[in-house]
Amino acid sequence: MTSITVIRESNRIIAFTCNGHAGYAKASEDIVCAAISTLVINTINSIEVLTKTVPIVETDEKSGYIHCSFEDDITNEASLLLDAMFLGLSQIKEQYGTKYIDVKIKEV
Repeated sequence: MTSITVIRESNRIIAFTCNGHAGYAKASEDIVCAAISTLVINTINSIEVLTKTVPIVETDEKSGYIHCSFEDDITNEASLLLDAMFLGLSQIKEQYGTKYIDVKIKEV
């Protein structure tokens, strides 16, 4: 299962952590893991290229670990991209269930 923790402060996402592999199918055929990875990596890349917000990213591909936080304040554009990622991850959870993906919000 992929566990995702989204950290929010004042109703804005300020960081997130993904850990684990979905386990829906074997590695080269796991559509749930592929969907999660695509959303997360595209969000990080989009923030980096399309906004003035600088992401700080730690990864371990083998374990499926990705942690993303930010150097400075998050722009409105980056915040919108993070909200869109959260929406997509929540919809994957709704469709495939908590056996494969769990998305939690942690307020700070």
